[in-house]
Amino acid sequence: MTYIFQKSVIYTLVAGVVAGLTAPIPGTSLLLTGLEIYMLVDLAKRNDYKLGLKEIGYSAVAIYGLSTILQDVALELLTFVPVIGWGAEVIVAVLFVFFLGNLASLYFKR
Repeated sequence: MTYIFQKSVIYTLVAGVVAGLTAPIPGTSLLLTGLEIYMLVDLAKRNDYKLGLKEIGYSAVAIYGLSTILQDVALELLTFVPVIGWGAEVIVAVLFVFFLGNLASLYFKR
């Protein structure tokens, strides 16, 4: 397993823990967005890819939009049973961070 992939898995586990602990609290998706931005910057640095403030800002807006949409869809579909909705939030957060980390790694390797 490559070091970059291992870093993605670590960020995925952190996202799962954060989502699990904060799932019942509205508005805590910003914590996950911060983690995702930090992950992108870290993965870029590990691959010797230079990210400027402009690229980081664009990434932050895109990630916030995507993660909010995914999280809202998961929660809105399952709001009638809160515990399942919170579980769905954890699953969505973990999958999103995992795939984002792998896509970012592939992109930064070029």
